[in-house]
Amino acid sequence: MDQGPTRRRVLAGAAGSITAGLLAACSGGTATGGAGTASAGAGGLRVGPLSTQNTLTLTQASGLLAEHLEGAGGSVTFSTPFAAFSPAAEALAAGQVDMSSGSSTALVTALQGDPDLVVFAVERNDGDTQGIVAAAGSGITTIADLAGRSVAVNRGGTGDYLLRTALATQGLTIEDVTPVHLGPADAATAFSSGQVDAWATWDQFLVTAQHLEGTVTVTLARDVAATNRTVHVVRRAYLDADPAGVAAAYDALVEQAGRVRADPSILVDAYRGAGASPEIADALGALTPPTVVPADAAFLTELQQVADFYAAQGLTPAPTDVTTAVVDATALP
Repeated sequence: MDQGPTRRRVLAGAAGSITAGLLAACSGGTATGGAGTASAGAGGLRVGPLSTQNTLTLTQASGLLAEHLEGAGGSVTFSTPFAAFSPAAEALAAGQVDMSSGSSTALVTALQGDPDLVVFAVERNDGDTQGIVAAAGSGITTIADLAGRSVAVNRGGTGDYLLRTALATQGLTIEDVTPVHLGPADAATAFSSGQVDAWATWDQFLVTAQHLEGTVTVTLARDVAATNRTVHVVRRAYLDADPAGVAAAYDALVEQAGRVRADPSILVDAYRGAGASPEIADALGALTPPTVVPADAAFLTELQQVADFYAAQGLTPAPTDVTTAVVDATALP
């Protein structure tokens, strides 16, 4: 169907705005730039933050992580931010940083190559920061409508997991759609220009897409019982050497999350400072902020379910036993 000149102008403008928004989301680091600048003092915690505005990133700006580490007799340094968990996981495996953040799905994949990554803190939210959106004019309004259509996902990551989980609720599989494997920036361009029918995405990427004219939110993570959490991860070697430091880091995350819940403008200002437009930053701030909880037995069960799903879907070459990949920071000495 001919989109007409007005529709084409809207898409062209949308492509520029969403790409700009996504560039803002990833500002402050590159996939390879973080590890090289990490420096470790004697007994110091070396953190490799992500460029997104998660709780660990916010503790750097607030100084809370440094404050809590100093209270435990330690210190902290931060590398330049990583754009995603995959390069951060490489730096963790190489011993270049001691702590970073990712998602349950990213962790499951990383554990295949490095079993010495340990989750010590988990962010729980309302399940509205991950979702599947349909492009204007696609005619897609339900999960079932995705059958036979093209959906942008990041291969093996949050989008891939969310799409497969959503399809399963309707008795569908990944074979029933045409997955288009793209990174977030390329997916943004493809979505806003009508090259794909839908997009499974998250956080600032999702909110930015939802603000495009005519976009339909097909489903959110909470609607399909998707349990891909933001997790904070430490190297086992650091955990063994300084459990009090990990406990202090957990306390800093809890306090930071509490501050944001009490005053969401902290998060809004962080996103604006990272380059998000006022409209998108305000929309992100309107979402209920996460709470930080320990990686306890309940989370272990949840994480194992994600790992088993990945194995069953062929997203990992072998099953992943996550039994030793969690520690309850509230029980550390």
